[in-house]
Amino acid sequence: MNDLKTLRRQLGWLLLWALLPLPFLYIILPVFWLIAGAAGVFLVLRPESVLRPSKTVLNLAAVAILVAVVAAGGLNVGPLRPLGHLLLLLTSIRVLVVDDRRGFLRCLALVGMVWVVSVASSTHMMAALYFLASSAIGWWVGIRIHLSGLGLDLESRDGEFPKPRHVLVAVAFALLIAMPFFMVMPRLGSPWVAGRSFGRTTGFSPDVDLGKLGRLTASQEVALVMRSAGGEELRDEWTRLRGTAFDQVMAGSWIPRRTDLEPLEASRGVAWLRPGAGALDEMVELEIDLLRPRRYLMLPPGAVAIQVATPVALDVYGGLLIGYRRGRPVSYKVWVGDPDPPPIAPPGPRDVLLPRDNPEVRALSQSVAGSLGSARARADAVERFLHTEYSYSLDSGIRITSVDPVAWFLLEGKAGHCEFFAGAMVVMLRHLEVPARMVGGYSGGDISPDGDELVVREANAHAWVEVWLGNDLGWVSYDPTPPIGVPGLGSVSGLERLRWIWQQAELLWDQKLLTFGLGEQLDLVEGLVEWIRAVPELIRRRSVILSAGVLVTVIVVVALLRLWWLKRIRPWRVGSKWTHGPASRAVNRLARALIPVGGIVPPWSTVRSIGRQAVAFWPQSAQAVEELVGRAEDELYGLDGHQESDPAEIRAMWKRIRSGMKHREMTVGGS
Repeated sequence: MNDLKTLRRQLGWLLLWALLPLPFLYIILPVFWLIAGAAGVFLVLRPESVLRPSKTVLNLAAVAILVAVVAAGGLNVGPLRPLGHLLLLLTSIRVLVVDDRRGFLRCLALVGMVWVVSVASSTHMMAALYFLASSAIGWWVGIRIHLSGLGLDLESRDGEFPKPRHVLVAVAFALLIAMPFFMVMPRLGSPWVAGRSFGRTTGFSPDVDLGKLGRLTASQEVALVMRSAGGEELRDEWTRLRGTAFDQVMAGSWIPRRTDLEPLEASRGVAWLRPGAGALDEMVELEIDLLRPRRYLMLPPGAVAIQVATPVALDVYGGLLIGYRRGRPVSYKVWVGDPDPPPIAPPGPRDVLLPRDNPEVRALSQSVAGSLGSARARADAVERFLHTEYSYSLDSGIRITSVDPVAWFLLEGKAGHCEFFAGAMVVMLRHLEVPARMVGGYSGGDISPDGDELVVREANAHAWVEVWLGNDLGWVSYDPTPPIGVPGLGSVSGLERLRWIWQQAELLWDQKLLTFGLGEQLDLVEGLVEWIRAVPELIRRRSVILSAGVLVTVIVVVALLRLWWLKRIRPWRVGSKWTHGPASRAVNRLARALIPVGGIVPPWSTVRSIGRQAVAFWPQSAQAVEELVGRAEDELYGLDGHQESDPAEIRAMWKRIRSGMKHREMTVGGS
């Protein structure tokens, strides 16, 4: 009974540990991990209480589980959510009915699958620490399960913990095993694993569909990093990074024009956005790492030239469209001059096009700015109206996609995120015959203590408006979103430097792990193939160096293995062979010979105890062993000082002992 209590309590703790990350994730709904957590707490507090429901009750529970999983939905988050819900409910029931060791081992597999769901759903850097701790816990629990299977009483050893060096070895082996799996397994971001739920978080999108956005979640994943190549401080205006403009409006869908693209010609690797703007030496050079490119590069105001390894094309709105890169990060350089906008095409027919003429929206637009004469005055009035009469919220409240989302926002909802404000201003101005379009990009970010580096997150994604104010002014930016909803610039100083260091660690995690996807996997395979192809040529060119390196490696490996083996088979020594006689050294050999046959020779063993064990294992050598032990004691502890034995006599004794050892081996083998 004590063993069963121990196993059930252990199972409860493991289940609670496997559930630990789930409250911080969105994949599994709270009610499901709360049920599993309650089962784990019950096992920990009441391990002696075993539930024994009838088969009818279990069948009814199975039906209830299926109904609950279907009712919870979650297919829009991919198969991971419903499968996770099903797994948690099944595990909750199975762990409560465990009544023997076999049931414990079966439930252990289910708890392990729960842990896999938790790890696979985690994207924060703390998941690495959770994985390492789980490795040590799993190793320790595995040893305890093995020992309990041997019949050992573990109830009295509950307070004992593994030694730190053993934990480190377990963690190291876990990392070695996990690395190849990390390299080849599918990524969580794949729609086959996680569905399309990642599109419902904040972030730049190459097109906007207001009817499908609904509620957004602020994502803290790093989108890009911008730094000054020369160490200059970044200006505030550079932190408004522009992707492109969306001019085509179709019932709430905003799409950029991807026709009339102009390929950028590079000269010496540099492509000019504004030819004739001056020498690059007079400009500020910025380096940008775009971790999650979505068709467009991000440019600060006043961008003059760009250097990027992938082909790019310039659209009519000044956006730089890149080719399909399988989601791989893009690094590029931008030279920035004065903040004057680059020459962009004047408005066309689509810049005043409306999906439908809504009389109520037209009437609202006329009441706000219809009496004003100039385009600037009308734009100022509409911007001021949206600032004061509407509120910012990541949850717009819209649930019906058949209605016009902009009209719904202006007339009913009156609350939403930046895309709704920008879309509303564009529609109102077009009702007033003022050309306008929505612009997407990023705003603000966290700036480094020295002011020369900016970390921009997906939560900094923003949409604003460009309004045509005539040939003299061109396209002018307006931001109708209330200031509370505009991502700002955060500075780091004093103790907040520690936060910046932590953010840099998170950035490294994002760059090297979270963005490691199909593109990086293909690059890894290509690099491996190229390396294999280059091996014959490398061997031909550097055969002597490689041969010497292989020889040295073999020698080192053999030496290390030899040291490890000697350490393993030499738990007992009487002393250095340079200070003791041949009989003492022969007893050392005798102690080493006892290890493979099951002898126990701890470091505190005496010469006499070793002799007794040897006689028990090899009775045929009893006389020779007694003589050898006596000679060794004379060498080590003789009253007349250390007296060495005759090496020839010791060799003869050892020959007789070896003969007795072989006789026992033959006897055992023959039986």
